[in-house]
Order: sequence, then C-alpha cells, then structure tokens
Amino acid sequence: MPITHLLRSRLVRQASGFAAASLFANIFAVIATALLTRNLTTSDFGSYSFAVSLLFFTALFFEFGLLFPAGRLIAISTVRDKSAVVGAALLIYLPVGLAFSVTIYLISFAVDDLFHVDAGDALRVAAVPAFAFPFTLVLQQLAQGLDRLHIASVGALMAQLLLVALLALWLAVGEDLSAVSALVFRSLGLLLAGALSAILLRPLFADTRRWVRELIRQARKWGFQLFVGRVLSTGTYNMDVLMLGLWTNSQSVGLYVLAGSIATASGFPVIGMAAALFPRMPRSSSIPRDWLIRAAVIGTVCAIVAWLLADPVIRTFFSSRYIGAAELVLPLALAQVVRGVTGIYNTFLSAHGRGLDLRNAGLVLTLSNLALNFALIPPFGAQGAAWASLVALIANFLAHVFFYRRYAF
Repeated sequence: MPITHLLRSRLVRQASGFAAASLFANIFAVIATALLTRNLTTSDFGSYSFAVSLLFFTALFFEFGLLFPAGRLIAISTVRDKSAVVGAALLIYLPVGLAFSVTIYLISFAVDDLFHVDAGDALRVAAVPAFAFPFTLVLQQLAQGLDRLHIASVGALMAQLLLVALLALWLAVGEDLSAVSALVFRSLGLLLAGALSAILLRPLFADTRRWVRELIRQARKWGFQLFVGRVLSTGTYNMDVLMLGLWTNSQSVGLYVLAGSIATASGFPVIGMAAALFPRMPRSSSIPRDWLIRAAVIGTVCAIVAWLLADPVIRTFFSSRYIGAAELVLPLALAQVVRGVTGIYNTFLSAHGRGLDLRNAGLVLTLSNLALNFALIPPFGAQGAAWASLVALIANFLAHVFFYRRYAF
C-alpha cells in the first residue's frame, strides 16, 4: 500500500487521532499525578490510587451485557437508526449508573477492614459523582460503533483536563489536598466529561422502546456472554492492584499504579488502532496480517521508549520518592504490547458477536492471572504483580488466536 494512501486512510486518521488525544490526556494525567504525588504523602497517594482502581474494577460489573450490542448495532444501522440506538443506550445506562453509586457507597464501609488502605471515607464522599465511572467503558463502545472514535478519546482528555483544573484551583486557594478531595475531583472530572461526550454523540430519543427491547434481546443472545468474558479478562487483569492492597501496603500500590500509568501510555497507538477498526470488522471475514504486524512493531517501539524514559520522567515530575516505580515499567509496558495486539483479535470477535469465544478467552486469563498473582505477589510484591500481568496476557493472547482461527478458518 503506498504511504500517501495509507496516511489518507480513515483508519490511520482515526487511530492517530485516538492516540494523539490519548497522549494529550496522558500529559494532563502526568500533571495531575505530579500535583497529587507532591501534595499527598506516599500512603495517601496509595490510598487514592487504590480507590480509583477499585472504582474502575467495580465498574466492569455494571454493564450486564446490555450495552455491548449497542456498538455492533450502531455499526450496521442506517444513519437515523444509529442516533436512536445511542439514545436508547444512554437511557439504559441511567439506572445502571445509579446502581453503581449505591453499590460503591455500601462497599465503602468494608474496604478499610479488608485491605491495608484508608479509602473508605473517600469512596463514600465520591459515591454520587462516581456515577460516571462505568460510562467510560460504554462511551468507547458507542463512539467506535458510530465510527467517531475521537469522541471517546476527547472525553478522556476532557476528564483529565478537568481534574488538573480542579486540583490547581483547590491548591491555589490554599486548601490541603487529601485522598478524599482528590477522589472527588477525579469523579467530578469524569462526570462532566461524560455528560459532554454524551451530547457529542448526538443521541436521538425516537422509537426508544423498540431499540431498548432490541438491545435487551441481543444482550440475551450474545451480549451477556461477551460481558462475562470482559469481566473475566479485564476484571482479573485489574485485580492485581486490589491484591497488592490485600498483601502489601498503600506505598506499593502507589508505585505500581504510577508504573502502570507510564506503561499504559505506550499502548495508546495500538489500542487506538484496534478501536478504529471496529466499524469495518462486522463485514470482514478475517484480520489482514499487515494490521497485526503494524500493531506488534508500533507497540514494541513504544514499550522500549517508555522503559527508557521511565526513570528520568519519574525523577522530574513525581519526585525521587517514587523512583521504585521505574523498575516495574518494563514488564508492564511489554504487557501493553501483548494487550494491544490481542485487542485486534478481541475487536474482530466482538464485532462478529462471538460472545462465547470471548468468554472462554477471558476464562483463560482469569485462571492464569489468579494463579500467577497468588504465586508471585506474596513473595515479590509489586514486581510479582507486574510479571504476572505479562505472562497472563500472553496466555490470553494465545487463547484469542485459537478462537479466532477456529472461527475464521
């Protein structure tokens, strides 16, 4: 394919736009994290990081397979019907988000007793604006179905920008920062950004009852299986932070989350590519090999850059108190490479409604990740969690390849 044609393709523009917006979002995330690490103790930063991880982990369970079919349904519908499906999906989300807030409030009373953190008060205060946490997952499904992936990436950028603005304003008026106020600001940022992103999706609330019924029908047919697969895979992959909180301390949690943030930035280009491919996947009979090669090469280069820059970046922006996080970046960055390539297979299977295959692939990740976390975290702490994530994701990649080849060939 000529390079000029490649650069003009919508896929490259969508993936590049997603990666660029994600990069800017990560820059603001770096600024926010720098403000947090320099104004919180390592223990408070660890408690805040644990609370954010718990919110995102719990958010995985609040979709129930109802909104996964929305992305695929949007991709294959007419222009008018696309907007109507978006409207129906947003209406379905309202009780889901409310149930999430209530759940967070209730479990906040047990968190401090179960884990070596002090996050219960922060979770209780932030429970209402935390309504937006599950929507971050729903937003990308809707945006990529519309072939307007930039809305999801701009939403993430707005959330980080609002967090920085709220933190800076709070510190400017001379108030002390705590894990409670930091979590409230993070939740408010997501809530405001989510509301603006929902407007940008241009929902149409017409024939809503029909589309709600159709989403529920498809959720029963295959969406719930896909939901189970995501919970088994992504849920257990994110469980490492919770297990660190169970077996180590808040300082280890803080270092691990900081290293994970740096490593995650290296995966944005490939993740953006996988998401941008979604609209064409329902009509594709297989995955072109050059997509996989590009994803692997780009991901590897980005991982190496993240590893080389980790030490100076941490010393410059987050202070030398967090330098231990640099040792964790390499395995976590390599895990992002594997995760990015796996995402292309995952997107293909999701676009073809292969919920059972994705559930089984998720089960592979669940079992391997749990076994490795139990084996490696107690003796090796954060280092064990990092390498456990990499090996478990390799197992998940092999499972995706197996199910893809069985379906496509």
